[in-house]
Amino acid sequence: MVDELRALVRREREDAEESDRLHRLDADVAALRARAEAIARFFAAERDEGARLQRAEEEALAEVTQREREIADADEERARARNDTERSLAEQRATRARDHRQVASLAAERAAENRAAFELEAAELTRELPRLEQSARELAHEIPGDAALDDADLIDWASRARAALFVASSDVDARRERAVREANELASALLGESTHGSTAEQALARVERYWVSTPGQVSESR
Repeated sequence: MVDELRALVRREREDAEESDRLHRLDADVAALRARAEAIARFFAAERDEGARLQRAEEEALAEVTQREREIADADEERARARNDTERSLAEQRATRARDHRQVASLAAERAAENRAAFELEAAELTRELPRLEQSARELAHEIPGDAALDDADLIDWASRARAALFVASSDVDARRERAVREANELASALLGESTHGSTAEQALARVERYWVSTPGQVSESR
């Protein structure tokens, strides 16, 4: 019975390791799915967002052109000025126009940077997708059941993989609980007292301590 108890402890330890492995796989699959969903959302909005950024850049550049035209008009007005008053007014308009052009130029630069950053992100995400698919294939080999990626969508595959992992981990956890329960039943029978609430290893340790103190009684139980 003691040897049987030790076998239960080994089985529970192996199942614990397998449970940890399955839960780590589930976390990896969940992270992959979250990333795939983020990429899918990006590309779902790519066309509209790209068009919006392009319009923003074009409008900003048009604003710069308009301000440059105002500067040219003010310079011409100053050149035609017939007196100091007209010249002063033209210079004031030219100064305001230059200030407005500076603001418009900064806005155009930001718009260009935003569009460039968006296009760069799109390119990076396009390159990331094959890497995610490769990661999914590698994970699939470690998942019990039919979890092959094949030509499945990453998000659909992740849902199927997590379902398979849930079933597998539930089975393993059930085996662990059964091993712990059987270990406690054996330990209780050997000790003549309940070890309820103990882990399998704790139950074995109590039996082995008892064995040391009363070797004759426990050896008979083997």
